[in-house]
Amino acid sequence: MKTIGFVLVALVLASCELTLIDPVFDDRDRITGTYHLEEYSQTYNDFVQYSLFVYRGTGRHEVRLENFYNANLVVWGELRGDKLYIHRQVVNGYEVEGVATLYYQTLEFTYRVRDLYTNRPTDFCEARAWVR
Repeated sequence: MKTIGFVLVALVLASCELTLIDPVFDDRDRITGTYHLEEYSQTYNDFVQYSLFVYRGTGRHEVRLENFYNANLVVWGELRGDKLYIHRQVVNGYEVEGVATLYYQTLEFTYRVRDLYTNRPTDFCEARAWVR
């Protein structure tokens, strides 16, 4: 009787179809969200606080940063591991370039911004952003 039960269980299991589902994880999800950012300008010795918004971009590693430099700039970055690279780009008359490092839920930025319309010096900034 035990043998028949074992055979029946084996037949039932053999007829089952097993489907494995890989979880879909996007590395950019670690940094998307609304941030409270504190920015220090080395050039002007000034502190500013504002909101920064980070979204996934269309490319595999691409992210979009909105309200960058508190100037309503939309800047594009590339997330590689824990580094967010902001390659040199010109946006609304500003030349922007920098890098950020992700530490848990905090982004620490180092970047430069140059206003192409005025003769002001290049602004070298450091910033720390926390998820709200």
